[in-house]
Amino acid sequence: MSTAQIVAQLSAASQKLDEVEQKVRAAVEETNAAQGLVSSALEGGSGQLVAMFDRIREALGQVSSVSGVTKEQVQATIAKAQALGN
Repeated sequence: MSTAQIVAQLSAASQKLDEVEQKVRAAVEETNAAQGLVSSALEGGSGQLVAMFDRIREALGQVSSVSGVTKEQVQATIAKAQALGN
């Protein structure tokens, strides 16, 4: 595989990681909306349900963190591939 092909594939992977981040943000917004509906229906919601929504947001935060670190590594690998290809 040529350097250009490697860079192209890694760049596509980086774009996919951007999409992951966008979807995580959307999932957090949807989680907040769902919690709002539960709170409204139960006039404040139960502590157990609120804790479950908190756990969802925590898991999404972890996904966001790992995808960010992964993107940094992909970007570093692109830079290395470009340096080696020149």
